[in-house]
Amino acid sequence: MLTAIAMVLCTGAAFAQATDRDADMRGLGDCQDCVFDGRNFADLRLMGVDLGKAILTATSFDRANLSIAVFDGADLTGVSFDGADLRGASFVDARLTDVTFADADLRGAVFDGAVLTGTDLQPARLCNTQMPDDETDNSDCQ
Repeated sequence: MLTAIAMVLCTGAAFAQATDRDADMRGLGDCQDCVFDGRNFADLRLMGVDLGKAILTATSFDRANLSIAVFDGADLTGVSFDGADLRGASFVDARLTDVTFADADLRGAVFDGAVLTGTDLQPARLCNTQMPDDETDNSDCQ
């Protein structure tokens, strides 16, 4: 059975996504320095995607699988990660403004040096999560 592929291009990178909702979105390169405004990546599998130094505005990653994704040095404004799997994701030196993480899984995520403005990590699941103040939050470990 053939699967249709949709392409999304950004600076220096391309993603192929099978149009079948059960298929993975596969990174065919990194997406460092990409700019996304008003994009919807909800419910997609984006494991290990590298969005380092990207500029993301009013973008939804709701319920997406972003485990071990990299957002190092990225600028995120009005981004939603509600219900997203962000286990092991890295936000080192990222700037997060009005970003939501309701019911997101941030176990093992790293926010070292991140600047959070109008952003609350507490609605997320936190376990072995490195906070911006270099403290580790284990409030949801079981």
